[in-house]
Amino acid sequence: MGVASPFGSFRAEMRPLFPAVAFLGGIFAWLVSVPLFGPTWLALAAAAHVNAFTPIYLFLGGHALGLAAGGLIADVWPPFRRAGLAYAAAASFLLTLVTSFAPLLSPVTFPLLGIIAAWGIVSWAPVFTRLVPLGHRALAFAGVPVAANVLKYVWSFGIGHVPAVWLVIFASLPLLASVATGLRLAAQDPGGDRASPVPVLAPALDLRPLWLLAPFLFVVYLSAGVSYSALTPSLLRVLQTPVAPSLLTYVIVIPFLALAADRKGMRNLAVAGPLLLGAAFLVWAASPSFGGALMTQVLMGSGYAAMDLLTWVALLEIAPAGGTSTVFGIGLNMNVLPILIGAGLQARVPWLASLPAATLAGGMLFLMLVAVAFFRDTALLVRHKALPAAPASALAGPGDAGPAADSIVAVRLAEVAVAPLSPRELEVACLVIQGMSLGEVAKQLVVSENTVKTHLASIYRKTNCRGRAELSAKVLSGAELPG
Repeated sequence: MGVASPFGSFRAEMRPLFPAVAFLGGIFAWLVSVPLFGPTWLALAAAAHVNAFTPIYLFLGGHALGLAAGGLIADVWPPFRRAGLAYAAAASFLLTLVTSFAPLLSPVTFPLLGIIAAWGIVSWAPVFTRLVPLGHRALAFAGVPVAANVLKYVWSFGIGHVPAVWLVIFASLPLLASVATGLRLAAQDPGGDRASPVPVLAPALDLRPLWLLAPFLFVVYLSAGVSYSALTPSLLRVLQTPVAPSLLTYVIVIPFLALAADRKGMRNLAVAGPLLLGAAFLVWAASPSFGGALMTQVLMGSGYAAMDLLTWVALLEIAPAGGTSTVFGIGLNMNVLPILIGAGLQARVPWLASLPAATLAGGMLFLMLVAVAFFRDTALLVRHKALPAAPASALAGPGDAGPAADSIVAVRLAEVAVAPLSPRELEVACLVIQGMSLGEVAKQLVVSENTVKTHLASIYRKTNCRGRAELSAKVLSGAELPG
């Protein structure tokens, strides 16, 4: 007689998430190993006597453009989104091989690589939000940068022993995981069906939550660009290592931050991230010794872990159902573009490059304090406490087979709604607020996903909400929950 594993249900719950995590994980592992500031590309450029940073700037420019424009196209034209899941990783792999054997073509291939990588990322966002429940998104996403940076960390030690051209080929192998899983994700994206009519984004698509978050992201990641040019090279010289210890800190810290974010919310990340980065600059200026350099790396890794987690998960949560790729792409543009600007200014502006360490550190700390002041903690960025199991209630109609809506939440829904919700809409709203995906709600209520979507559209209209995150925020902000 077999004994059921206590982790069996957890594995079954997480199994559908693996393709989404593997797809982005392959792209991330390739990004940090090859086209960005990864050791593989730097080794290849040195071997080919190519200016290493010009192609990187071109890549970042193409990536920023691809994120903003690609996100909009993915929402307006669903076949573009589906094709991104199916073909972006394969196209990136082929272009990487071309670059590895002909580095002189990098001024042409790197902008294309940036655009194509963005195509895959913005196509991924709607499917990820559909597959991953609200309460698991931070931890599910955290697996992506952890795997990618572990690969980069281990990879960096082998640079001196393998020809540079083969490093590029090996480092791009994770893209094959994206190629394999992208086809599966494309099949799970019904909105990307080529046979479906071309939709148009709603004219009333509300981007206000994004504009509240964008200045905060821009200022913080501007410091990231400066740190790549000013701090990292000097720190590695002091530490006498080709591998930044901040990578190790990053992969250790981010899972714990993700667990806390899924349970408690992301407010603390928005404060901790900038302050840790500001402290890293101060320690770098005050203590240029080995110990100071090591502490700077620890602070930087922790700060970027907090910021990356906040950026990606918050963008997924504030995005409305009809504009996920648009909001996601523009928001990540506020990540990539300031890195490009910060790195370019630090490297190309003589007076800025010659600033004393103390002056630069003070300026960066000031920027981080400004970033915290810019942050607008809208209700959309608050992680909500999980609801208890819904008790039986007279709110359910006689023909309703599913569970009744929780009475506390039902009262709050009645308060925020401008038109009465039906009993079935109350049930759907209660389950969605608990963090269930569309598929889980459909299974719970024994209806189709299209029926759930229809109910959700009516719920959002009656409550003046743009998506599940805002619905949860409106309802739970005034609800006194048990426990």
